[in-house]
Amino acid sequence: MKKETQIITQIKHQQFDLAVAAISESYHELLYWHIRKLVKHHDDANDALQNTYVRIYKGLKNFGFKSSVKTWCYRIAYNEAIRLLQKNQRLMHQDSIEEGKDYFTLLTADPYFDLDSASHAFHESLQKLSEKQQRIFNMKYFDELTFEEIAEITTWNANSIKTAFYNAKEKIKSQLIAIT
Repeated sequence: MKKETQIITQIKHQQFDLAVAAISESYHELLYWHIRKLVKHHDDANDALQNTYVRIYKGLKNFGFKSSVKTWCYRIAYNEAIRLLQKNQRLMHQDSIEEGKDYFTLLTADPYFDLDSASHAFHESLQKLSEKQQRIFNMKYFDELTFEEIAEITTWNANSIKTAFYNAKEKIKSQLIAIT
């Protein structure tokens, strides 16, 4: 909370370079993994994160203080990840490349990701969820965001998010129980 207050003060005093540095220091890893869970690939996550910082810097002068800086940054990161996914999907269709590279091939090829058998089963069951359920589950479970923050980031209804999360959680549980 101390960092958030510092960032808000820097924004109010139009110290945008300092604010972006503080945002990066405070939220870099969180934003990276938030994006990474959406785009699935390290290089794509880095590209989207770089674009996120550009948008954060450009948007600071118009920051309306209607949400926390953290939530605002997550929203930008979420939108950048979705933009990248849409762009990649268009490219895949244009180039007639085989759709949907195997999730586990991308995950296990990454030197930053270590998968034991329990984690593998968990991620396998996570992959079977709808895209919306995956996004909600990742933001709630891994990013530890509240339902209200997720609603603000995604512009989805908070009650729909709760329902989707609990449905996803039950699906994952039942799939993990079936495996064991």
